[in-house]
Amino acid sequence: MNDCIYKYEMHIHTCPCSGGGSDIREHIDELIKKGYSGMVVTNHFYAGDNRIDRALPWEEFVDAYRQDYLYGLEYAQERDFDLLFGLEENVGGGREILLYGITPELIESHPELKRAPAEKYAEVVHSAGGLVYQAHPYRAREYISKPYPLECLDLLDGIEVYNAGNEPEWNESARALAEEKGIPCIAGSDGHSIASAGRAGIAASERIRSNEDLIRILKSGEYTIFVNE
Repeated sequence: MNDCIYKYEMHIHTCPCSGGGSDIREHIDELIKKGYSGMVVTNHFYAGDNRIDRALPWEEFVDAYRQDYLYGLEYAQERDFDLLFGLEENVGGGREILLYGITPELIESHPELKRAPAEKYAEVVHSAGGLVYQAHPYRAREYISKPYPLECLDLLDGIEVYNAGNEPEWNESARALAEEKGIPCIAGSDGHSIASAGRAGIAASERIRSNEDLIRILKSGEYTIFVNE
């Protein structure tokens, strides 16, 4: 029996792609210090707090978007750290979704995702075997005009019930919704700076080395949510 526990950051931002993000290699070093085995980099995409020139053609925009991930990939491999590609996108009213089990090539092949609603993202991502979660569904800030769960929540795969950047009551509301509706849960730091990384995540009894591993574990529910106070 494997008694090891492997910790993964599920929601993190890096620069220069996301506003306020830190260098991805610095994030990797910090997470290793905090006992993490890996992370899914989830930078803001086209409709979010993204610092890439939106005047670029779609293929060039996506290529620029993936550079943070590629910059960290070889470094992560050298450090025996599992680095996966994900994405966070604003789908209207300031509400955001997290995508897992995807590749830059998938996004590049679907230019219709530019400012697309959550339903379109769910269609594309599910067709490729990936998963879609709503990030911080009850977050109430000035840029969020709709601080509540998405109307198409039944088309998604789960919600983020703990976000380290949230007020406690927002996380409590998300957890209560998940318990009431039987919705799968994840947690993440939503870290931009080094100091804000590694405050939450999921833990599994095996390494998550690939998208296939991640999707299998998330679908099976064979993981736990943890919070670093």
